[in-house]
Amino acid sequence: MTGNYSTREYREKLYDDLHVRLSDTVILMCAIFIASIGLNMNSTAVIIGAMLISPLMTPIVGLGFGLAIFDTRLIRQSLEVLFTQVLVSLLVSTLYFWISPLSYASSELIARTSPTIWDVVIAIAGGIAGVIGSRKKEANNIVPGVAIATALMPPICTAGYGLANGNERYLFGALYLFLINCVFIMLTNIVVTRILMRKSPLSSFKELNIKMRIGLIYLIVLLVLPASYSAVTLTMDQARKEGIKQFVGKEFANHTVINQVYKSRNNELVLTVVGDPISEEELETIRQEQASYGIQSVQLKVNQVHNSTKLDSETTKEFYENIDKYIDQKLSEKDSQNDLVKEIEADKD
Repeated sequence: MTGNYSTREYREKLYDDLHVRLSDTVILMCAIFIASIGLNMNSTAVIIGAMLISPLMTPIVGLGFGLAIFDTRLIRQSLEVLFTQVLVSLLVSTLYFWISPLSYASSELIARTSPTIWDVVIAIAGGIAGVIGSRKKEANNIVPGVAIATALMPPICTAGYGLANGNERYLFGALYLFLINCVFIMLTNIVVTRILMRKSPLSSFKELNIKMRIGLIYLIVLLVLPASYSAVTLTMDQARKEGIKQFVGKEFANHTVINQVYKSRNNELVLTVVGDPISEEELETIRQEQASYGIQSVQLKVNQVHNSTKLDSETTKEFYENIDKYIDQKLSEKDSQNDLVKEIEADKD
């Protein structure tokens, strides 16, 4: 196909692109700096903008292609560029988070610390799209789109946050996500390149030897198993949260729940409610309904507050703190609803 690079042309193009140039390093540093600010300020738009200008995809694609055709020079060149880029990225992001006055972990940072099997699936799909898009001669938005979908930069920046704050969970969780993205984009490049080469008359490229294949299989297993476990845990957590939400909303509809705490260590749900007294028989009936919400294993504890209850000083303090939180929550919900109404009215005008 005239619109695509041949295997030899694509290899020469990668040779030209895979160099540690000052201009590319400066672009990478700027991209990492922008992405770090976006993560720090919890701005998704800024993070996406940084990923669009990042050159991190090229060495990963080059490494996959080099392994597919077993070109040791291309493999070595890709590893050199990738190692340099990762090192520069870690240094820049660590420096930023070290001097940044905002040290709290935003939701964008937290999201990059617990990879799941879905990240593996995204990396595979992105890798397939990336290798096809990168073989096209004309300009296209596939490769930048893959860089955004697989999120190569945010995990490195999150690892820099972990280094700057001495947080091992953020450091290793983010590096694990980055490794998943790199490895599975590389593997899909190997597979797709081998498939495309079957239509090529070239026969000078060597096959992967048996040791290399076994090594790649072991690497896949080591990466997929923890991600699968994390995905199962995340799914169970989400199902439990939704079950608890529906359970409390329906079974305690006639009471005001001023405080709700789930203690994961004891698998215990503690509710503080205001309203008519609930007898032990009624509580037992409510507990029996937990199974219908999928939370039968959760231990339910209900603290009741009503007019006849005599409270000591500590319990009184806790009670009023819960009341304050409840009022703040309701006011916040009301403000959000008012803002939504104003936006709808403005749209109508």
